[in-house]
Amino acid sequence: MKSVLSHLVIAIFFIGCSSLPFMKVDDKKLKERHTKILKEDFKVEKRVLDKFEETPKVIVPSAPEKKKDLTPGKTNLKRNEIRPKVIRLKKKKKNIEQKINEDYPEGFPQKYIDFDKESEKYWSDFKPVLIEGEKIQLHISYMGVSTGKIQMETRKSVELGGHESYHVHARVKTADFYSYLYSVNDICDSYIRKENFIPLKFSLIQRESAQDIDDLQLFDHGEHKTYSLYKRVTKEKTKKKKKIEFIPKKFQDPLSVFYFIRGLPMDGRKYIIPIVNQGRVEILSSQFDKRETIKTDIGTMEAYKVDVSTKHKGKTIEGGKMTFWFSADEKRIFLKF
Repeated sequence: MKSVLSHLVIAIFFIGCSSLPFMKVDDKKLKERHTKILKEDFKVEKRVLDKFEETPKVIVPSAPEKKKDLTPGKTNLKRNEIRPKVIRLKKKKKNIEQKINEDYPEGFPQKYIDFDKESEKYWSDFKPVLIEGEKIQLHISYMGVSTGKIQMETRKSVELGGHESYHVHARVKTADFYSYLYSVNDICDSYIRKENFIPLKFSLIQRESAQDIDDLQLFDHGEHKTYSLYKRVTKEKTKKKKKIEFIPKKFQDPLSVFYFIRGLPMDGRKYIIPIVNQGRVEILSSQFDKRETIKTDIGTMEAYKVDVSTKHKGKTIEGGKMTFWFSADEKRIFLKF
């Protein structure tokens, strides 16, 4: 998130898993904010909104299985019923390239098709590491002084437009004393479809000294499109942007990508990950560097060191090089950034 990456020179370390009072968020107010943005500011069509509504899980009882008559010599065919002969027509073989292009709507960018081809090489090797109820808290350190905290948590799964989805939530907040220099109070949510670990909805609320930002992105998998709704308020002016753009089939958003990298094999391969952000597709590369021992507040731990880079200079993702450390075990705890 740009607020932290651009305003602070940071070193972030894992500090624990207990909840801090100042990190608590009123979910009801968040949903009210979304409704207001969609209905009043951007007037998004109802057919689009319905795809991203949270719906209660419905358990449909299975019908009792009919018992088959196993009497020798007896069939399930009725008297005088003749089993129809199945005629199979031979399909013409299509060029592989032609078949791939038919999977996309007309006018779809070729470079996004190329991104999907690249993703196929590693996407099936990804294994999600999401533990419901997990909370990770990290110090934000500037010149050895703790200037704020980040909390990332995996909330209860929800159904979004009929799709069972992970819900990951992050909060970034500066310490009271540092707020006199620059105040940051950011809230971020990502809803990720469990079936394929591709985001359905991304939300960012930034409340800072110089600006208020409301950023909502809806990812329509059926149409291969993103609906990006962005509102920025400063003392000088209010800026609103609405974009509807094509997106690849396989991608991440600015929050889900942390969890995606966490679940990739740490085997030295370089992963090229498309990130959809505010109507644009930005490329992030991730590569396991080595295993090393690092010190944290929960003890000295073996960690996977992962180098990450992006060339983009954007509103939410800051371009440049970053390094992540995850615990070198099946939990892959996010230790340091």
